[in-house]
Amino acid sequence: MGKGIEKGVESRQRILRVALELFSERGYDGTSIEDIRQAAGFKSKASLYTHFQSKEEVARALLQQIQVRQQDFIRQAIAGIENEPFRRFVAVGRAFIEWGMINPREYAFCFLRIQQEILVRGQESYTDLDSTQIFVQLIKVLRAQGYPVRQIADVALMSMAVGLISRAVIDRHAFGTVSLGEKVQQVLEACFGIIFAEPIVLPEKP
Repeated sequence: MGKGIEKGVESRQRILRVALELFSERGYDGTSIEDIRQAAGFKSKASLYTHFQSKEEVARALLQQIQVRQQDFIRQAIAGIENEPFRRFVAVGRAFIEWGMINPREYAFCFLRIQQEILVRGQESYTDLDSTQIFVQLIKVLRAQGYPVRQIADVALMSMAVGLISRAVIDRHAFGTVSLGEKVQQVLEACFGIIFAEPIVLPEKP
């Protein structure tokens, strides 16, 4: 990679990092492209526009980057797990919750952007990288295999579970001094109470 390209990548990452900080502190509507330019240390709008043409373009790139990192985290968590739907569902759930607890700002930004898109455009998912689609697919499989999945539409079930997870991520300090693993387990058990009509025993974390 040439120095010019490398510098461009570093500048782009600085913009995204600063944008996440500002969106987290002020909200999307409370942040302007000028705020991002100044905080990222660009001397002129033209220099910033060589990377992004608008605040919306910055937000979309940030969302995509976050979702890719989230997907990578989930893939690593389920690597080596046999192709058994229930165990994969549990592993994906644990990874999804753990990632949110570790990266609350990234999770919150991602969640709010997707919800805004659903509200405005009526879409089920903002992008094909939306990790909740993995859950929906596995719920369909579990239902077909006879697991006691509640008689509620799969997407609605997942929406309720993600709402619970999102609240837990925001209120993660409310859990007290319990470990990250215990927090994840507690939230996962609560999600299973939403998804399944009967108690389900969770397998031990491998």
